[in-house]
Amino acid sequence: MVEISQRFCSLSPYSFRGTILKLEDVNYEENDPRKPFRDLYGYAISAKRYCLFEGKNARKIVDAKAHGIGYLASPVKRDKDADRFAEEFWKEVLYKEGIRLKSEKPEWLDRPAIMKIPVSSPAVLGRLKGFVKPYDFVNAPVVRDGDLNLDEQADKPILITRFTKNSREWADATYYNVRTGEPCRITTGESRVKSVISVRSYRSVLSTYVNNAESKFNGPDGRQCWVWTRGILQRMHVVADAHRYCGKEFKRKLEQGPLDHETEFKCKVYSGGKVEINDAMRSSLSEFTERRIQEKTGLRRDSIRNARKGERVTQKVYRKLSVFLIEE
Repeated sequence: MVEISQRFCSLSPYSFRGTILKLEDVNYEENDPRKPFRDLYGYAISAKRYCLFEGKNARKIVDAKAHGIGYLASPVKRDKDADRFAEEFWKEVLYKEGIRLKSEKPEWLDRPAIMKIPVSSPAVLGRLKGFVKPYDFVNAPVVRDGDLNLDEQADKPILITRFTKNSREWADATYYNVRTGEPCRITTGESRVKSVISVRSYRSVLSTYVNNAESKFNGPDGRQCWVWTRGILQRMHVVADAHRYCGKEFKRKLEQGPLDHETEFKCKVYSGGKVEINDAMRSSLSEFTERRIQEKTGLRRDSIRNARKGERVTQKVYRKLSVFLIEE
């Protein structure tokens, strides 16, 4: 293994010496580089969703990656091992995939999936004004899509409650809908009562965890990967058929808090010197009257109407509207 790693020394583009194919401590017995190498097996769902273990039946997990579940609060009681939740999570994933022969049946599987939200940015504090203080924490459950209790025209509720690490209390806590200010309860099952909102459980997250398509690669058949793709992947070639100027905006759950329940890719598209207004910005602008926006931004009414319709606006108008939404 060392010899294979050393063969890559000549390919290093860096000024320092060494190989670009690093041998991690996990490759050694007890993670100690002074000890012999050990045989490891791995199960990979996508580039960052994988775990390494000893034995074909995952007798012992030695490296459990938390990519894709890191935004969730750990339902496992805190101890010296910070990765205990990820390890227990992967054991159940491997059991469902037929690799592990026995399930440990963790007690937290049917508890509500909770996000720990820090109130540390103007965007979060503005949305939670009147509910919490700056630099506090709140718990926010992941609301299920397609909730039968919601009116078709109603916005998806954003629920929060007081912060607690005790996952046994999450299901019975009183939650508040940030959009309406009304208290409600949650359930991980079905609900036909308006004051009880259906949320996802850790079992639900676990069941869909393996259905993560590696969309940047093609499968063995040469077609773009999807949830059922299996086997050795092929590099996907990018062919540009048009040029559009855009700026990347990536919204992360833990940085911006309970503004949306999913991590989304947002992109400003420029055309003829103008910027496209995305759906999230349109939705936020609809919460204010034209007069209110005009008083705070000094913009003309027709510019505000165009923005609320989702039409392209000048960069100057876009910046003023962005500042307005952050301050409000």
